[in-house]
Amino acid sequence: MGGISSGLVFGLTVVGGLFIGGYIVYRVVRNKLRSVSRSLFGTNSLIDGYKKQQAEIADTPRSLPAMTKIYLPQISKDFPEFNYTEYKQKAENLLKSYLLAVSVKKTSKLVNASDEIKEQVASIIADLEIGGLTEFFEQIHIHRTEIARYKKENGVCTVFLQSAVEYFNFTQNETGNIVSGSKSLKKQTVYEMELTYIQDPTKINGSLSDKSMGLNCPNCGAPITSIGQKVCEYCGTGIKEINIYSWSFNKIREISVSRKKY
Repeated sequence: MGGISSGLVFGLTVVGGLFIGGYIVYRVVRNKLRSVSRSLFGTNSLIDGYKKQQAEIADTPRSLPAMTKIYLPQISKDFPEFNYTEYKQKAENLLKSYLLAVSVKKTSKLVNASDEIKEQVASIIADLEIGGLTEFFEQIHIHRTEIARYKKENGVCTVFLQSAVEYFNFTQNETGNIVSGSKSLKKQTVYEMELTYIQDPTKINGSLSDKSMGLNCPNCGAPITSIGQKVCEYCGTGIKEINIYSWSFNKIREISVSRKKY
């Protein structure tokens, strides 16, 4: 009996030791995690800290390369009639209509859109339809719009406008299930729009293959070799004449930039 009692006591001692040791390890690990969490997020819980960080990101507008003060005087020198306030408003209205058109899958919702942007949206809608998906952009708010760049090349002048935007963005499948994005967490992002003016059509031969300029056949994609060309020389499709001496928005794209308050 004495041996059994001794063995039992020894076993309990070992179990107790393991329990105490495990508890000590748990306390050390827990305190270490809390220390890391406080260092990273200012809270004891990594999970709560991560959620707090995500919420802060969702509420923090993206930064913009605010180069308006640098480039606007150059643009005004080249084009004294250029009304920045007007084109800034047009850019924001176009961007909102672009996102709405994708949401409802109707290019007719586009405002002040060139044929190139209409084709761009039509392509996005077609891809969504093929995948049986619908992408939503809700509660759209534009924080700020600035000129990011100004380029003159091959007789073409382009003003690059960037807008810091927030919205709720999510994609649903045909059964209504969300497959990406979130209905409850806002997205902060930046869109860039190209405002283009063909200043000298005699110098743009080197860029005729640039599809963003609309200098390709809308049917077969073949390059248009002459500004005044009415019919594609490859497939015979009628071509809408480009309005050379006027500003037009020819491209919209979402870009990735640093996430900082402006």
